[in-house]
Amino acid sequence: MKKFLVAIIALVMALPSLAQLPSVQLKDVDGNAVNTAELSNDGKPFVISFWATWCKPCQRELKAIHEVYPDWQDETGMKLIVVSIDEAQNAERVKTTIDGRGWEYEVVLDPNGEFKRQMGVQNP
Repeated sequence: MKKFLVAIIALVMALPSLAQLPSVQLKDVDGNAVNTAELSNDGKPFVISFWATWCKPCQRELKAIHEVYPDWQDETGMKLIVVSIDEAQNAERVKTTIDGRGWEYEVVLDPNGEFKRQMGVQNP
């Protein structure tokens, strides 16, 4: 798993520094506005992971990352941004899941799938 992360980070760092994320207006789990084009990690690498509360493989992935996330942050400074594709009526379930599992990721809600579509992501 550690080698997998190193490969992902190397890929992210190899991307041109001027690469721009699409601009989509979303909200975080606390209801604050988030423009996806402004997602960043102060010049350090970050990974965007799309997930949903109904996606068991997604939850297993985030659980596995949670176990090593502090080490990854210490070693690389990387940040994980998770984008929920749950429907709007499940926003509270997203927050409950994140809080209940102690996941300290930045969480963004994409209930209409607009960011997911603009990123070319298929359902998890």
